[in-house]
Amino acid sequence: MEKVAIITDSCADVAQEYRDQYDIYVLPMVILSEDREYHDGIDITSEDVYRMQEQQELKTASPTGNDVMELFAGIREKGYTHAIVILLASGLSGTYNSVRLLAESEKNLTVSVFDSRSGSIGYGAVAVALAQMRDQGMSFAELNRKAEELIQNSFVFFAIGSLDHLERGGRIGKAAAFVGNLMKIKPILSFEKEQGEIFVPAKVHGAKALPGRLHTLVEKLIEEHPGREFLLLAADGGMPQEHELLAQELKEAFPQMKECLHAKIGAALSVYLGCGLLGAGVLFL
Repeated sequence: MEKVAIITDSCADVAQEYRDQYDIYVLPMVILSEDREYHDGIDITSEDVYRMQEQQELKTASPTGNDVMELFAGIREKGYTHAIVILLASGLSGTYNSVRLLAESEKNLTVSVFDSRSGSIGYGAVAVALAQMRDQGMSFAELNRKAEELIQNSFVFFAIGSLDHLERGGRIGKAAAFVGNLMKIKPILSFEKEQGEIFVPAKVHGAKALPGRLHTLVEKLIEEHPGREFLLLAADGGMPQEHELLAQELKEAFPQMKECLHAKIGAALSVYLGCGLLGAGVLFL
């Protein structure tokens, strides 16, 4: 009898409550400072990153090969026969390619690895949805087909306090033209579906207009998918009060939602996004 594990990496920002409730496994990203390395969510938090960034530039690295193989071994010992792995956009990180190659050498576990072409709760929600569907009895083969469909139907929008860290880290992609213009325009960022690169689908004049514009972007998507079941998504990096207000407004505006998933941006993504992120999105099921 098959038993399917759902795995993601720490950039999916899957809250601990969802990990515990749906038995989701998380590979920690590595964060490199001037004098040591850390593991995202284990010995470093986003608050630590914000503080350290005032003194030095941090870098990130993919989960180590040992971390990946130890996780595979651990879930085999728990009786899992199959695994579905959803990872940070390959356009932003080498994690997808490295894990895919390691999975090919795994002899005692059938593993499917997916490029989410997204970031944070944009693919964390996919992992949660797949775990829910698995618990409802969906087979490994069915989950594989559903994973790609969910990836294509996950949309997330976010704005950050400064693009400086993204620019220095080389992760800014099609948003590069907006660097230097933040005094006048605040770009809203998202992930394009082909490579998962960051692009700018909208912009606002000033931070006060941001929640309303995020709301409008989500509303437009829901209107374009009439009758579809969906999850709402809300996330923040250092803006918990704004997060709660935005999530409440979205839930009141779209009571037909199945659930609203919340995320706090973790340490690894905070290296590039910094403090001051607010985001919202939708996953069509």
